[in-house]
Parts: sequence; structure tokens; C-alpha cells
Amino acid sequence: MALVVAGTGTDVGKTLASALIMAKYARHGARYLKPVQTGDTSDRAVVADLAGLQQDQALSEIYSFSTAASPHYAAELANTIIEPHHLVQQIKNSGRALVVELAGGLMVPLTRNYTNLDLLRDLRFPVVLVASTGLGTINHSLLSHAALTQAGLSVCGFIFVGKAGPLKEDNIRTVLQLAGAGYLGELLLNESGHLDAAAMRQLAAGFDAAETLRQYLA
Repeated sequence: MALVVAGTGTDVGKTLASALIMAKYARHGARYLKPVQTGDTSDRAVVADLAGLQQDQALSEIYSFSTAASPHYAAELANTIIEPHHLVQQIKNSGRALVVELAGGLMVPLTRNYTNLDLLRDLRFPVVLVASTGLGTINHSLLSHAALTQAGLSVCGFIFVGKAGPLKEDNIRTVLQLAGAGYLGELLLNESGHLDAAAMRQLAAGFDAAETLRQYLA
């Protein structure tokens, strides 16, 4: 099977959450794929480094664009277009036990009339929703969760990423209560926001203690 790592917005920590999942489940055969990459930073390289992956555990992107922008616009600037049918088939043909990281939030457009949420509808993979621990996360998290459930998609649970802060505990509790969703874990960053492979291994050891996600990565 496979699962998708989706975010409540851009830069909420999807790549870090993907690395956390891979650090936990790569030994069980999980492989990482970011189908659409924009910008000069390779999320594949970041995940591979943090999770200590072998080359064949981090698959090459299906589409990659140099401009750090919404995928539809980055593609247009590269004089090309993302073909939804091709994208869906390539993802489905990439094998089992995939951890698929989306580019941006649910309503980010891949073309002028096809969003990440449309892609999720076509894939029908279960979704891990990544949310910030900080101010504003309640609204973004509940709207994203509602969009997924209204689309008939299965939400495995939330991973929260960010700094400890005074709002963290209540934000997490409120989101989980109002969404009626499961808690998979949290990834807390220090003041510098820096995280290395050793820290990721330590975090992975206690992540998803009930191994809720393992069933999707068989």
C-alpha cells in the first residue's frame, strides 16, 4: 500500500514529517517519493540525509522545476505542464510501501484546474496530515481535515511540527478534539530549527508507538 503526507499549508514541516516516517519505517521496506518538486532545494536529498536512506529508498521526482513557486506556475515558467493522468499513473506504478509527499497544501494547483486535493481523490491513498504547533494552526488544520473527509479520503492522523511555545499543548488538544482525528506524534524543533540525522533517529524511536502507519506500508 502507500500513504500521502499532506500539509495544512506551505512550510508546515511535511518534509521533516516524511523524514520521521522514513526513519521509522524504511527498515520495513518503505520508500519516499516527492512527485512534484519546485525550487532549488531537493526535499528528496533532505529526507534521505535525515532518515539515513539508501539511494533506492528515495525515488526520483516525476516533475521537478527550478522556480520556488506553486507547481502550476513553476511548470508554466519552464514551458511545460503537469499532466494529471501521467502523474497519477507514475505514482501508482512506483511500487508498494510508498510515502508520498505533496508539494504545498491541499488546494495548491498542479495545473490551472487540478489541485493536490484532486490528486488525492484520484490516488485514494490514506493521508497523514502535517500541522504546525503555532498560532493559526487550529483554523488551517480543521479546514484541511474537513476538506479531506468531505472528499471521502481516509485520514490516518496528525503529525505536529514546530517549536514548543506556550500554545502548543492546547493547539494540539483542540485540533484533535474538534477534528475527531488521531494523534501520530510531534516533531519539536529547537530555537535554531536545526535537526540532524542523529536527532531524527532518536525521535523516530518513539514515533508512532502503536505503529498505526505500518499497515499502510506493507
